[in-house]
Amino acid sequence: MNNKNVLVWIGGVLAALILIFAAYLLTNSPSQPTDFSSINVLRKQDHSTWSKADKNLLIEYSDIQCPACKAFHDLFQTFEASSSPDFAITKKVTLVFRHFPLYQIHQNAFNAAYAAEAASIQGKFWEFTNILYNRQSQWSELANPSDYFLGVAKELKLNVDKFKTDMNSQSVKDRVQSDLDEGNKLGINATPTFFLNGKKVDVVSIDQFKSLLKSL
Repeated sequence: MNNKNVLVWIGGVLAALILIFAAYLLTNSPSQPTDFSSINVLRKQDHSTWSKADKNLLIEYSDIQCPACKAFHDLFQTFEASSSPDFAITKKVTLVFRHFPLYQIHQNAFNAAYAAEAASIQGKFWEFTNILYNRQSQWSELANPSDYFLGVAKELKLNVDKFKTDMNSQSVKDRVQSDLDEGNKLGINATPTFFLNGKKVDVVSIDQFKSLLKSL
């Protein structure tokens, strides 16, 4: 992708994100308590990317079926483009993904989380979740998305039999539930919800969000 195409792509993503961000602000009310230092730890089971220094932790509680989560995923992908003016963020921030499936409104949220964890066992968490976010409209309304997820596993050249077993295993279900339980204790009521260095992120615009990360 040349620089001109990258800039066009970034512009389109940001335009769409502005609308999603407004809805996010309306639903994501402040959580209680206000001290979140206990979760500001990178755990063995966490999924992290960007900076390996682990100095600035941006912890995201996310639902893979959530449209607002997809919008932020798309924004983060623009950060990762080396020609992006926001690329420096990825060099000083460690992005941490934790599950918070909104199963009450997203029928496939749990199954998507289980599939992502099954892919993680074979070292493909980020590759798998990238595909699910990018193709969210293709699977989010399926009555049973399992075959679709198996197709993605095959596309990524995973051991499909192992993936299928892991996706339905109790250990994977417990792994997702532990993130969800923690999020509930934090008072999370919308996705995505972000915590930066032990403080809940409360911003009113995309530019403010980016400025917060750039200021670290």
